[in-house]
Amino acid sequence: MEYVTLGRTNLMVSRSSLGTKLLQDVSEAEAVEILNTAYDGGINFFDTSSAYSDVEKKLGKAIYSKRKNVIISSGTKASLGKDAICDVENSLDNLNIDFIDIYHISSEEYLPIPGSDDGLYNEMLKFRRDGKIKFIGLTTHNISVANEAIESGLYDVVRYPINIFSSDEELELIKKAEKSDIGLSAIKTLCSGKIKNIPLAFGFLRQFENLVSVWGARNIDEINKLIYFESNPPTIDDKFKEELQELKISSK
Repeated sequence: MEYVTLGRTNLMVSRSSLGTKLLQDVSEAEAVEILNTAYDGGINFFDTSSAYSDVEKKLGKAIYSKRKNVIISSGTKASLGKDAICDVENSLDNLNIDFIDIYHISSEEYLPIPGSDDGLYNEMLKFRRDGKIKFIGLTTHNISVANEAIESGLYDVVRYPINIFSSDEELELIKKAEKSDIGLSAIKTLCSGKIKNIPLAFGFLRQFENLVSVWGARNIDEINKLIYFESNPPTIDDKFKEELQELKISSK
């Protein structure tokens, strides 16, 4: 497993992060087995959300004895600071931890900033000051908001959809984040299931050394495949590039 420093957070995280949304669909025992398999395979970065039903409780049970060795990223979809307060507190309780390493605000229309009417960023500052979160992140599917977040310097980590079908403008976020020392996590790495060629998707994202990719898994077989590709990444050769180009053309 390879590890990278997540921007200015200085957190050393596995280049592959396990997104936990799919664990809503499995039992607690199955979820814990998947999470433990991921950890044993070298994954130390787990991405969750207060919106994922009982997933945080499942994750909390799995990491209980290994909290010092894992990095937890969670977030809220609340549009007001007062509602985000409940989400942060509930996440801490569900995860059974004292603090969350990275906590994300989700915003599609605009960038929450200090003093804005929604109160979101100000509440995150309070939680950080109280030691309940360590770093503030932003999750968005809006390229303009993502660019603004990186340029503002207000956010330590940005989560944005990046995959084979990303535009040049979207891929430029990777360079911009690296230059600004902002952590960047790629979500929607399989374009919500539209990309079926896992090795191609994995190899494409592997080209960007400062990018952390978030992958989902709903069973042991899927998490073992992810761990396998971590140890045996696809070779970026002419054949790989040809297949990549063919996939892009066929999607149009």
